[in-house]
Amino acid sequence: MNRPLFSNMARSAIRRLVLGTFLSAAVLAGSGAAYAASSTEGTTAPRHDKGARREHRPRDPAQMIKRLDKNGDGKLTVAELPEKAQKRLAKADTNKDGVLSAEELKAHAELRKKDRAAKQKERFARKDKNGDGFLTKDEVGDKRWERFKAADANRDNKVSADELRAAHAARKQAGKHPGKQPAAR
Repeated sequence: MNRPLFSNMARSAIRRLVLGTFLSAAVLAGSGAAYAASSTEGTTAPRHDKGARREHRPRDPAQMIKRLDKNGDGKLTVAELPEKAQKRLAKADTNKDGVLSAEELKAHAELRKKDRAAKQKERFARKDKNGDGFLTKDEVGDKRWERFKAADANRDNKVSADELRAAHAARKQAGKHPGKQPAAR
């Protein structure tokens, strides 16, 4: 007597699984198509300048003021900022009038950029244990060196801050998200 490979109950479960998987795929495909269609209709400018954030360049302060001005009076107050930004951008109000001007935001962004550069320089110097201006495998360790050696343009088994900056810029040019800079570690 030939016994069936699966019992009736198992066959029923398999059918339900296959049918459920098929229906789920159909729903996902339909919602993806609907999303794609809706995103092409009424295309507007992106809300955030992601390229600016990725490149650490300041966003356009005038656009930022216009976007965040909740009461529409043409002025951006600290209270109108999102909660996360209030503490950080309150420092930008240098004249303490409670209003953030485009000039104040631009100056604040430049100050932060200089601050970031100084911190990167400090981190590089901390890793450069012998103070020769280069990072070597001995100074950073095997695991980190695997990432750093890609920046070693002249293949002398040591990486300068300039080589790290050039490698970072090349990754950005290639369109890859830079993540954290190797010098920052």
